[in-house]
Amino acid sequence: MLRQIRLLTGVSLRGMFGLNEFRYTKDRRKKVRYCLFGVLCVFVILMLAAYAGGVSYGLILLKLGYYVPAVMAVCGSLVIFFFTMMKAGPILFDLKAYEKQAALPVTPRAIIASRFLSMYVTNLLFGILLMVPGLAVYAVMEKPGFLFWLYASAGILFLPLLPLTAASVAGALISGISSRWRQKNLAGILLTMLFVCVILAGSFGLSGVDERQMEEMLLDAAPLLAGQIGSFYPPALWLSEAVAGGKGAYLLLFLAVSLGCFLVFLGVLGRVYGKICSLLAAHEASGDYRMTGLRTRSVQGSMVERELRRYFSSTVYVTNTLVGAVMMVLFSAGVLIAGKEMVDQIIHIPGLAERALPVLIGMMPAMMPMTSCSISMEGKQWWILQTMPVTEKEIVRGKVLANILVLIPFYLVSEILILIALAPDIPGALALIVVPAVYIVFSARLGVAVNQRFPVFEWDNEARVVKQSASTSVSLLLGLVTGVIPFAFLVLQPDIPAWGIYGVFTGVLILLTAVMEFR
Repeated sequence: MLRQIRLLTGVSLRGMFGLNEFRYTKDRRKKVRYCLFGVLCVFVILMLAAYAGGVSYGLILLKLGYYVPAVMAVCGSLVIFFFTMMKAGPILFDLKAYEKQAALPVTPRAIIASRFLSMYVTNLLFGILLMVPGLAVYAVMEKPGFLFWLYASAGILFLPLLPLTAASVAGALISGISSRWRQKNLAGILLTMLFVCVILAGSFGLSGVDERQMEEMLLDAAPLLAGQIGSFYPPALWLSEAVAGGKGAYLLLFLAVSLGCFLVFLGVLGRVYGKICSLLAAHEASGDYRMTGLRTRSVQGSMVERELRRYFSSTVYVTNTLVGAVMMVLFSAGVLIAGKEMVDQIIHIPGLAERALPVLIGMMPAMMPMTSCSISMEGKQWWILQTMPVTEKEIVRGKVLANILVLIPFYLVSEILILIALAPDIPGALALIVVPAVYIVFSARLGVAVNQRFPVFEWDNEARVVKQSASTSVSLLLGLVTGVIPFAFLVLQPDIPAWGIYGVFTGVLILLTAVMEFR
């Protein structure tokens, strides 16, 4: 059975990261794309390492170095849980892939274990990227002994198991509940987005700490931090006691709970896995078809409708690309409830809230536009679209317009909330209205352009395209860059009016959008 798990996991990981295609393809352009994607991954790794090292350094300066492993473990576990939850259902309970593998001389438990192991490896990378830089800074400044490295290595290896198990349970529950509804995809989308909203709202709530609370935290920081971590995620506190305190009993407790929960879930799932896949894939025909009058649409209208139907037919596609829009609404609601001072506390630069709000709101939906993988989502059916009597521009515009239509409700709600909260003057109101709108249009067109450069048509699972393709990573990075540039000018040039910076920047974005559209 171990050999079966190893072979299935290897096949899954090579397909997930595109290693087979990179190794055997004769297309030089594909190899160049993979190399560029590798460079991008290195850049992201350096950013994460800098973030983790900075957090660790700050905690040590505040005399809270003892809790560096706990804070790193909480951050890593949250990242693993958040990203795994949205793909656990489609990956674990993919009936088509299961039917292909079930025909092979392998056991169902080997199939389940290989899928868990594939997700474990990817999540372990997240854990390493956050834990190792933070612990390295701690080791340089605190100079711990040999047990520190031994316990830290064991903790990092077992860190993904608990959030992976919890996310898999959540994904299974969402898939199971939505499968009983007539509109499965809509139910899955609503349940997942509701879960995401709860997580994001909790994150914003934890960020809104007033000055009095901050003073109390600094006066009695260590017990307060330990209490918060212990109440939120006790295993992280156990890991900190083991790694920083050298207490082996806490390490054994952490390992036992992590591995025990994982094995229990794996054992229970192995007994009913095939039935679950079959039930989740089952559907009931409505049986009430009625012939009605035929309708005609313009070519562009048909392309937009086709794109929207394709978009809302995939739970993974919707839940991953709507997170930014949901964040935009929740952020605006937070400003309305807590006031603009909340933004100053989050970015730690007093007085910058009103100047920076337009770009902060605009960049949230721009970091993950649905167009960043809309071409790849066509998959093996891409040739059908190319043989239709439509031009390339009509295809591209259909995808861009569909993206804009999906984001318009979120944009309008966010604008109403933020305008009520701030009651700005005319220049400020124009900036709050125009800048996010320009961001949405620009990011939608940029996503198509990036996906045209990095298409992926050979895939077995939609999560491979939505979450792990080069085009989504590049779009995320470019969306982040387009937000960082004006934000840097707002911080470094406080004497320049904000409307002037936004005027120049939106003009550049409009020009780039026009160039991409009419080239």
